Amino acid sequence: MLLMKNDSPSASIAALSLRYDLKAFAALLLLTLVWDWLGLDLLVSHWFGNAQGFPLKNNFFLEKVLHDLAANIARLGLLLVIIMVFFPMSWFKSLPRADRVHAVLATALCAVILVAIKNRSSVSCPWSLADFGGVGHYVSHWTIGVVDGGGGRCFPGGHSSSGFAYVALALWLRPAGLNASRLVFWLAATAGMLFGAVQLVRGAHFFSHALWSWIVCWGIALLYYHTVQTWRSRIAVL
Repeated sequence: MLLMKNDSPSASIAALSLRYDLKAFAALLLLTLVWDWLGLDLLVSHWFGNAQGFPLKNNFFLEKVLHDLAANIARLGLLLVIIMVFFPMSWFKSLPRADRVHAVLATALCAVILVAIKNRSSVSCPWSLADFGGVGHYVSHWTIGVVDGGGGRCFPGGHSSSGFAYVALALWLRPAGLNASRLVFWLAATAGMLFGAVQLVRGAHFFSHALWSWIVCWGIALLYYHTVQTWRSRIAVL
């Protein structure tokens, strides 16, 4: 069994990091709730679109490079992490195989769950709303059960999760060193926000969609990571 190692370095590191992780996650959640409470989504999207639509919706660089190509690179990144399970290099050499497997599972789980939530959402993309030349009408994503008349399936941000999913990998890299873990975390966060900004400018998502994508991915990653480490710690004292 993968989790039966009582001497895992990850378990002791996790015990020290739980409080910090929860504080940082709470700060992001508070920021997002304030953004939602202020109702800034429509205001910001109107900077990039109007009643005729979003001028940069089909911009080649945004659509083909920072969306299509970037999404494919993110998928290749997960494939590389899978390869590292069996042929570890660099930071991965210092990780037990169990931790490398968990890194893959946690990263994939973030992406899969977020896409599943998005595909069941009744929230439509900005470009589907009447404010921007569509047919729907803006309804807050807090208004559960009320459809906006658009196509739905647009909350939280799917493309931004291509970056945010890798915050899970950052957690499992902690035994390799905090510098490695922090570097991957901020690269994932930066990529996620960049991808979210691309979709904001194109009219595919509101800004809050990217923030909630970060929250969902990070929340899943933290729950997975600390659940595994708690179980390891309990096994160690039995």
